[in-house]
Amino acid sequence: MGCDMDNLTKALYSMVVAFALAGNSGGALAAIAGHVQFVYGTAQLTTAAGATRKIQKGDAVNEGDTLTTAAASSAQVKMEDGGLIAVRPDTRLKFDSFKFNGQQDGTEQSYFSLFKGGFRAVTGLIGRLNKSSYRISTPVASLGIRGTDHETFVVTPGSPLAAKAPVGTYNKVNLGETYMTTGKGTVFILPNQMGFAAAADQMPQLQPLNLDIFTVAPAPQVQGRKHDEELRDNAVVDGILQEQNILLGSTLPASPSFTLKPVTVTYQPAAGNFPITQQIAP
Repeated sequence: MGCDMDNLTKALYSMVVAFALAGNSGGALAAIAGHVQFVYGTAQLTTAAGATRKIQKGDAVNEGDTLTTAAASSAQVKMEDGGLIAVRPDTRLKFDSFKFNGQQDGTEQSYFSLFKGGFRAVTGLIGRLNKSSYRISTPVASLGIRGTDHETFVVTPGSPLAAKAPVGTYNKVNLGETYMTTGKGTVFILPNQMGFAAAADQMPQLQPLNLDIFTVAPAPQVQGRKHDEELRDNAVVDGILQEQNILLGSTLPASPSFTLKPVTVTYQPAAGNFPITQQIAP
């Protein structure tokens, strides 16, 4: 009887150890969302468990991590689906959820939360076919995409930029289209347009481009899959980095000169709605 009890105790102990190891393994195998391409200044990652560390080129960014940059600091992350994320100074961005098995089969997912500051994103495969698979949440609004190069910025109370721009969420499109949603409704944003949401209980609206936050982008010449791939591989995805001339240790080319002209665009905002024709101001 004593021998049987000893064996039972050992078996139970082995099961407890196995479950503990399985739990630790699950945490260690959190999905990798991307890898750091470079860091300028001071940037750090905080894991879902609360551990914080400084990051450097080559470090993995996992699902659940929060990336924080200090003032005058920036970082860039190459996502596993081929996208690029350029994080601006004084920013806090969380990689809420990332799921990608190499295919666009409806299970892919890329969700972010932007608490303050801003970033520019050249999206990868996630969101190309299944638009709901890509989402950015901010304190007052959520944003979705339709295949795009876009910039999102959150101005918080008391921040240096709050002296120049109203507090709220801003989104600007360089290529493609985004939409901004609050509890009051949705606006669709096209290239060189800017959407703004002041609060969760206010309707978002299109506003003139705020040049204290964004810069005007050249109109795209070519669109399509090949162009998207070239853009993700070669684009300078943060104007601040261009000023610092520190992208991968290289001097970045100056932006080409160009003249913007008003264009008229007709698009279908959602199934069942009438097409909308609107003029895009330069």
